[in-house]
Order: sequence, then structure tokens, then C-alpha cells
Amino acid sequence: MAVTKQKKEEVIAELVDLFKNSKSVVFSDYQGISVKDVQDLRRKLRENDSKFKVAKKTLIKLAAKDAGFPEIPEEALEGQVGVAFSMGDEIAAAKTLYDFSKSNDAVKLLSAFMEGEALSKEQTLELAKIPAKDELLAKMVGSMKSPISGFHGVLYSLLRSFVGVVDSYRESKPDEEAAPAEALKEEAKTEESTEGSEAEKAEETPKPEAEEKTEEAEKPESEDEPKDPDNK
Repeated sequence: MAVTKQKKEEVIAELVDLFKNSKSVVFSDYQGISVKDVQDLRRKLRENDSKFKVAKKTLIKLAAKDAGFPEIPEEALEGQVGVAFSMGDEIAAAKTLYDFSKSNDAVKLLSAFMEGEALSKEQTLELAKIPAKDELLAKMVGSMKSPISGFHGVLYSLLRSFVGVVDSYRESKPDEEAAPAEALKEEAKTEESTEGSEAEKAEETPKPEAEEKTEEAEKPESEDEPKDPDNK
């Protein structure tokens, strides 16, 4: 049955929206696949946040052009073409199609768009063989687990040693504070002893010569001194 113009416009509008909002686009040939297998493939793609659309090649090319994509390679439009759109993980659609093709050889990856660039069939297969994000994260966590455990042990040992040093310092701190106090007491005793010695020395020191002369000048004249001859 012929597709009406309105229906074509609706299909193109839906495809344009998917092209613009997807992380990647994968073209596949699904010729010879049963209806049941198509339904199973759609379900697997939905589980991985991807959508599978089937449309005429002319409509797919028009939608890609309207969405601003480069011209679709001819190898991407061979056979009965279905388009998978990854809405989340960039490699989810390619990997899901590739894994499905292992048990159903009727599905073949043809090409893909990644970040607006067209990929060849070989590049699309390489993209599909990359481990999924969850698998990569699991491997990364596993590789980090052992070093982290070792680091935790070293860090715990350092903290335990530090706590021991702090405890030792706290226990010895009163003795260290008492030592300066005893030193101050000894210093005060020394100063008092020094002051007493200096006072005793001051008392024993002889008077200066000037003071002796003053005392002599104050003595009265002796009666034995000769009188003035002119004073009769």
C-alpha cells in the first residue's frame, strides 16, 4: 500500500528528531529476520536506551540531511535497512546489534554516525566490540581495589604511629613543664645569694682617701704647736 505524503512527513519528522538527539546512529541490514526476532531485537535495544526504526532509504537519507548530518555512505544503505539510535551510551546500539548478530546472522552491521562523522563498516565493528560502560567501570573498580586496599593499610599504620607519638608527648608534657619552673626557682636563689655577698663586700670596703682628709681637717689645733713670735 502506497504511503501518503502526510505519513512520509511524519516519518521524516520522527527520524530527524532521533538523528538530532541520539549519541550515535547505527545502520544494519536485517533482511531475512523473522518478525519474532525483530521484536526481540527491539526489546534488547530498548533495554539499552536505544531505538530501532525501519523506513524507506529515501526517507532515511532526507531525515539525516535535514538533521545536519553528512551524506550517508552507500554501504550503509545496502539490503533491508534498519536504523538504531543510541540515546544514552554512545556504543549501546552498535554493541546490542553486534551481540544479537552472533546468534542471528541475518543481522549485519553496515555503518554508523558518531559525533556527526560517518564510520566505515570496519570502524563500526570495532566500535561494537568495545566493552559496555558498566563492564568498563567494573573492570576499573576491580583494578583499583587491590591498590586501594594496600593504600588503606599504609594509611592506617601511619595514623596509628602518629597517635602513639601524640600520646607519648602528652604523657611527657607535665615533666617538661615542671623543669622550667624548677630552673626559675634555682635562678631566684642564686640572685638572692649574689645580692647578699655584694652587701657584705660593701661594708668591708675601706673609706676613700678624701674622707680621711676631711676628718683630719676637722681635728682642733694641738697646744704644742709654736706660737707666733709677733704675738706677745
